Amino acid sequence: MKRLMGCHLIVALALSLCFALSIMAQEKKETEGVYTIKKGDTLWDISEKFLKDPFLWPKLWQRNPYITNPHWIYPGNPVRLSAFEEAKKEESPKVVEEKPREVKEVKPEAAEVKEVKEVKKVEPPPVVEKKPEVIAEKKPVEEKKVIPEIRSAGFIAGFDYKGIGVILDNKEGKNLMAEGDVLYLAFKTAETISIGNKYTIFRASDIIRDPVTEKKIGRKYSISGNIEIIDHFGKFYTARVLEAFDAIYNGDMIQPYSKEKMEIEPKR
Repeated sequence: MKRLMGCHLIVALALSLCFALSIMAQEKKETEGVYTIKKGDTLWDISEKFLKDPFLWPKLWQRNPYITNPHWIYPGNPVRLSAFEEAKKEESPKVVEEKPREVKEVKPEAAEVKEVKEVKKVEPPPVVEKKPEVIAEKKPVEEKKVIPEIRSAGFIAGFDYKGIGVILDNKEGKNLMAEGDVLYLAFKTAETISIGNKYTIFRASDIIRDPVTEKKIGRKYSISGNIEIIDHFGKFYTARVLEAFDAIYNGDMIQPYSKEKMEIEPKR
């Protein structure tokens, strides 16, 4: 009887230890930017928990290209929470540390005072020149991060702005579309629609009020992405999504493509 009790106790301790290790492994993954899907999870819930905004779930979809349909995610699969980053920033401080050490090793070998003074004069220039180089490398990275936000910032127009066309459906029958998907469109404009033309997708958002009088002065429209016409049949056209800043839905509207706003190049 005592042996059975001892065996049960050992099994219980082993199970509890395995459970604790699995929780620690899960927490380690989450801190490293990877989350393992649990039963009942959705991209909406994961985005709300880790990105602090459920409406950012399309960003998680873009960072995990293996997810073909965002409505179907499975327990046990990993979800990358952050985008891939280059690890070049850590290399520059090592160069700054190594070179001063080489200069210090030369000092004991110098036999005369004059030679020591010459070494001291050489020390400051390399240190002063390296610091601006590290700062200059960081600036272009910061500018590139701002550009997508400018392109998808949206605009303000009248309450009934409808653009020049609308998305009717998509080839795969999805509820929401993203980059690479094929869409079916209809236009309501006298302008010629040609294959290769680009257009911008948008949808109505919040009502804008005067900050003093609180009178309604217009509506904000958010930009979802850009498309290119690839085919047409009669009054109906087929387009491919070139880039998506947000999820794209049937019923979203279309307006002319602005090259000045959408093709901003980073300053160097």
